[in-house]
Amino acid sequence: MVGLPLAEAGKLQNWLSRNRFHHSNFSISGLATAVKDQNLRVSVIIPSREVADTVGGVISRTVKPFVTAGVITSVIAIDNDSKDGTGEVAARHGATVLQRANIASELGPSQGKGDALWRALQVTDGDIVAFLDGDTSDPDPAHLLGILGPLILRNDIEMVRGCFDRPFKLPNGDIRPHEGGRVNELVARPLLNIHFPQLAGFRQPLAGEFAARRSLLEKLSFPVGYGVEIGTLIDAWQHVGLAGLAEVDLGTRQNQHKPLRELGTMAFAVMSTLERRLGRNSTSNNGQMWLPWHGAYREVSAVERPPLKLYLRTTKKIAPRAPADTRLLPPPFIKISGLSNFRDIGSSSRTSPMRRNVVYRGGGLSFLTQEGCAQLAAMGIQTVFDLRSFAETEKSLDNGKLTKSLLASTKSIDIIHAPIFKDEDFSPEAMTLRFKDYASEGTEGFKRAYRKILLNCHSAMTIILDRMSKSRPILVTCQAGKDRTGVIVMLLLLLSGCSADTVAEDYHLSEQGLGEAWKQDAIDRLSEKEAFADGKRQDIENMIGARKDVMLAVIEMVERDWGGVEGFLTKVVGISKAQLSKYRKILRGQLPEIRRFRRSELLNLSLRQWYHKNGPVVIDPVGDLSVKIEEKSDNVRNADGTYDTREVASFKVSRKVLVEASRVLHKMIGLAHFKDYLRNVVDLGEGRMK
Repeated sequence: MVGLPLAEAGKLQNWLSRNRFHHSNFSISGLATAVKDQNLRVSVIIPSREVADTVGGVISRTVKPFVTAGVITSVIAIDNDSKDGTGEVAARHGATVLQRANIASELGPSQGKGDALWRALQVTDGDIVAFLDGDTSDPDPAHLLGILGPLILRNDIEMVRGCFDRPFKLPNGDIRPHEGGRVNELVARPLLNIHFPQLAGFRQPLAGEFAARRSLLEKLSFPVGYGVEIGTLIDAWQHVGLAGLAEVDLGTRQNQHKPLRELGTMAFAVMSTLERRLGRNSTSNNGQMWLPWHGAYREVSAVERPPLKLYLRTTKKIAPRAPADTRLLPPPFIKISGLSNFRDIGSSSRTSPMRRNVVYRGGGLSFLTQEGCAQLAAMGIQTVFDLRSFAETEKSLDNGKLTKSLLASTKSIDIIHAPIFKDEDFSPEAMTLRFKDYASEGTEGFKRAYRKILLNCHSAMTIILDRMSKSRPILVTCQAGKDRTGVIVMLLLLLSGCSADTVAEDYHLSEQGLGEAWKQDAIDRLSEKEAFADGKRQDIENMIGARKDVMLAVIEMVERDWGGVEGFLTKVVGISKAQLSKYRKILRGQLPEIRRFRRSELLNLSLRQWYHKNGPVVIDPVGDLSVKIEEKSDNVRNADGTYDTREVASFKVSRKVLVEASRVLHKMIGLAHFKDYLRNVVDLGEGRMK
């Protein structure tokens, strides 16, 4: 090959024969089998901005067959506050939709496509991550099949780039074959041939469809704009060599064509990115391009996001480490997308007096997906308590903003930050480091750690019990759902009347709920810490687990120091005995069930049907109004000229229905003299009524 030394030319020729593929070389069923055998997690990221007309097709036609087959575990559309409803369309087709500005928000607004890809990496945990453009007007499963195939079936390949036949669609609808991809043909490939001839074999170095292993992507810088494709290609080659790269023919693809003058700034970004990789990072134009037809400069950002590993380390954020749990666990565990160690504490033992569907417990919320939020809402969970400290939420990938946004999107779940410790990191790993001196002393390290939790849980425990009395079921979480959550759940189970053995059994279930992969990953990371440089792996395993004898020892400590759970809750938390009696009845299911009626349910029931069907039921939706309606007697008139009245019913109704939708209320009640009754509406307080 002309232009390359003989040895290098031979490598390129060998690469063309071994690492060039066609999408037809692979099948979805074959990839599904391989993914299952290797226990891989595969994520798809779709940068989406003002592409409402096409993004739905990309998700439903290109991605969905792989989700159905079990190849893809998460689909994330990264929106940028699109005004055309892009986010809504993507969500409707099953993607988790996140806004760019909410990820790494400390960096300010997103600056382009490359920035979107880099930010999206922070909210995925796939072993393999695939990127698809959201503006494809002719989506096809082949587009994803090709870029995933070599990565899933060949361990020696680290990144796969897609290439297409790119026709050009004229305004009149005529098609010109091979005329698309103008910047690719006129700028990218010529420059690679001149400066990086080893990469000359790539037909479309600017293709937006590519996939790679997370382990490689975390090492790459990401130009924030249009230079991301050529920048990551060159950097990946420098990390893994030509043999670690592959290209796949994905057939034909039709993109939205940009006007020629817009392609100038795109070409500027591509050339600037390549120049920086040559060490010629010229700052003479300060990243600005003069546009004569506008008579002004346009800024073309030269910013590059640092390798994700470096960014997470320097900002002390938490990276997605162990793959998310894909196991199907037996009861009492319930599979919630993106939430580990999730279960109903009333289902842990058949002999438990604790009522089911009152309190749930789970692991950290950092990876909770939109699907997971919908699952929680469908279960009727109304409040989620996050026991992590402010320090921990600050270190999380999204500072808690994404999780809060996702839960808020259900419009039925409140998230309450109720930190046991405001400023201390008390995750299992941090706790292990803090109490490492007691790691080899049986249960002593845990007793000291859990005593500290007990002495600092009064605020969290008070608000949990108070909210539980008003709306339930609730979910209690922390970093892993093991230590702080375990102590709170211990108190609730003991208050309900559970035996120490039952509480210890529930606590021990966290080992199964978190899984061996989580445990092994935590042990490996702690083994690298200086505090455990002496290699006492058994000490780490002792502190990272959830053994029955630990919880039994803690319960014994509560009995010895405070006379049991009631003594602790009255002396330390400050709850009266009358309140304790009430809370115990709630936990045991001995108080009337709080029923929440949706407005649609009320519309389908006349007042009398509702009353006879449900009997003496408390309706207690948060923020709704207690309404009492009285019926005026037309026959009995009092001496003062008023008519006798009798109470027809008491119920809860939203203020909006009452004030703004009187016709709806009229229909709901089904009574003749609506205006008279409305005048007699009383007790518009927030208290509960039976």
